[in-house]
Amino acid sequence: MKKVLIIEDEYQEVRIAFEYVNEMYFSNELDYMVVAKSQEISFCEIENYDFIFVDIKLAKRTNLDGYGILREIEKNYPNVKRLIVLTGNNKIKETMKERGIKKEYQVITKPIDINDLREVFKE
Repeated sequence: MKKVLIIEDEYQEVRIAFEYVNEMYFSNELDYMVVAKSQEISFCEIENYDFIFVDIKLAKRTNLDGYGILREIEKNYPNVKRLIVLTGNNKIKETMKERGIKKEYQVITKPIDINDLREVFKE
C-alpha cells in the first residue's frame, strides 16, 4: 500500500482522476489522505507519505498557500519522498523560483490527464 497525501482545497475537481487511476491501474493500493488547508497537515508525519500532491493555490482560509507549504517542506522535511505540484497555471516553474522555491518539482496541470497521473505513480 502506497500512502498519498493530497493537499487540495477543491478536491472534487480532481477526485475522479485519482480514484480512476487507483482503481484501474493500481488495484486500489493507493491510500489517499486529503486535506484542504495547510493547518490540517500533520507535518510531523509528512515524511511517511510516498507521494505528496500540493495544489499551489489554496483557498484564502488557509494559513499557507502551496508555495508556503513547499518552502516549509524544503526547510524542515528533507526526507519527503515525492512531491508533485498541482496547478492550473502552465508557467508555474518560473513563479516557483520567484517565490523562493529552491528545488524543481514535477508539475501536473489541471484538469488532470489520467496518463500523467498514472505515470507519477509508476515511477
